[in-house]
Amino acid sequence: MRLFRLLVPVALIALALALVGAAGATSTIAPAPAFVPQLMAQSASTDWLTVGGGLNDQRHSTLTQINASNIGGLHLAWTGTFGLPKKAAAVPEEGAAIAYQGVLYMPNGLNAVQAIDGTTGKALWNYQPVNDNPALLPAVRGLALGDGKVFEGQNDGNIVALDQQTGQPIWKTKVGDPTDGIQFTSAPVYYNGMIIEGASGGDWGGRSFALALDAKTGAELWRWYVAPSPGSLGSGSWGINEWQRGGGAIWIYPSIDTNTGLLYIVTGNPVPWNGRGPGSNLWSDSIVALHVQNGQFAWGFQTVHHDIWDYDVTNPPTLFDLDYGNGSVTPAVGVASKTGWVYLLNRVTGKSILGVAEKKVPQLKGAAAKYANLSKTQPFPVGQPFTTQCSTRKEWPAPAPDGKPYIVGCIFTPYAYVKGQSSFLASAPSAEGGVDWQPSAYDPATHYQYLCSITGAGTAMGAIPNAEKTIIPGQLSLGVNFGPPSPNTADIPQIVAMDMLTNKVAWKDTQPLPASKKTPSARCSGILSTPGAIFAGQENTKQLGAYDPATGKNLWLSSALPTAPGGPPVTYTGADGKQYVVVLGNTGLIYGFSL
Repeated sequence: MRLFRLLVPVALIALALALVGAAGATSTIAPAPAFVPQLMAQSASTDWLTVGGGLNDQRHSTLTQINASNIGGLHLAWTGTFGLPKKAAAVPEEGAAIAYQGVLYMPNGLNAVQAIDGTTGKALWNYQPVNDNPALLPAVRGLALGDGKVFEGQNDGNIVALDQQTGQPIWKTKVGDPTDGIQFTSAPVYYNGMIIEGASGGDWGGRSFALALDAKTGAELWRWYVAPSPGSLGSGSWGINEWQRGGGAIWIYPSIDTNTGLLYIVTGNPVPWNGRGPGSNLWSDSIVALHVQNGQFAWGFQTVHHDIWDYDVTNPPTLFDLDYGNGSVTPAVGVASKTGWVYLLNRVTGKSILGVAEKKVPQLKGAAAKYANLSKTQPFPVGQPFTTQCSTRKEWPAPAPDGKPYIVGCIFTPYAYVKGQSSFLASAPSAEGGVDWQPSAYDPATHYQYLCSITGAGTAMGAIPNAEKTIIPGQLSLGVNFGPPSPNTADIPQIVAMDMLTNKVAWKDTQPLPASKKTPSARCSGILSTPGAIFAGQENTKQLGAYDPATGKNLWLSSALPTAPGGPPVTYTGADGKQYVVVLGNTGLIYGFSL
């Protein structure tokens, strides 16, 4: 695998490919300081300093100007735009803004970055890169801010630092390459003079990693690989040489405990999805803590052993402190997963707080067992699933694409390729997942974690002969086939509140289905928590909605927007003293709401 380890930054003069326009209005932009970690660890307030609202990734703001008593007056105050060409209309917009002293900084799925007046929506500057390589997946989920710079992990394998006041590039460091299966979709995080980022693209035959760069120079400080090399902790959990193209994508940004100096990341599934050699495939499908200053491994918790279902962990890890009845406060990390469970761990030790049982799961026999190499047990956390974990024959009546009946069952039902036997599994939550990347939020007052979820019949996938599987770097290398959606059961989007004291469902709110049931349902676009309301974009109806944090009662819905909200909403105080809620819509439209 080719690695790009630049020990010195690329000089600005070498960045001639970067096109920057409209660099005026710098007098309205206050340069951000080199934020001290303790400031960024607090809940968001006037500013929204990280993509998760703070290093704890709670996505919670203390602003109360918008509340249940006046939320009916919330309206669309301004609309901004990236001015995307028509050919870019299909690019998914999944980014969240960051905000500092009334100015927003927003990415789009093509790596453009815009500074925006937070009271008018007017663009103050634009950064338009010319990417080194075509993206594997054109999606960017956020930016970082600190020391007068805006940082972006680009989907061409570069990490770039822009001057906060002008948008001009300061440094650009090449740390991966889409042709080798590596790109960046996750947002970087600024911490104590470092930029920390995780590489995605693992399904494209890459060996994913987390790394830190010097925020001033772009020089690489450390790198940690998800799939360990021989001799490293966990290396015996992979088949021969499988770790080299092991996957384990880091799809979402990390959280950081400033008291302990631990960095928390979540990792994706191994590749190919099925038909690998024996072993649990550490540290794919895991919650991992690293020492933030040097990237050294502290602890890991694997949510799925030897994953063959695409149950990767894609939702941001949320940090909070709660008393679980033992008279002392427990430092916790909560992670919602595609499996339909929230995993509650002590964030210092990595041990389960409420308990987790390794339970026996269904196995295969003969040639099928040798193909799948399943783990005999899987972890079942104490609590309650927040989504369906079983499928039925009624939901999947038709023959599978191979002409045989679907295998139907519940979570961890196995499937394999054996000539003449059924190889297509239809199960929930399956690859579709109970949650995906759309970030959750946590309210310290209710101790609820709010999730963008989906429930339904799940998805269908089929194993293929090993002889037909190839992992080609830079090309999608799943190693499975897919069946059409269930003809009888539509996917239903839902917002779920999970009580983090019990890990049980506190309330659910079912979201509207698409106008055409032939159109796949979409989850909400991510959650924003405030004391007066939680906010979520409804992609099916092209609306922004607000809900009571304690009950889930719908408090407000915007009018239908020109395009659906694609990114998670954020809130901040504008230069005019008003509280705004902003969300990025598909096709590059940006919506700002205020009273």
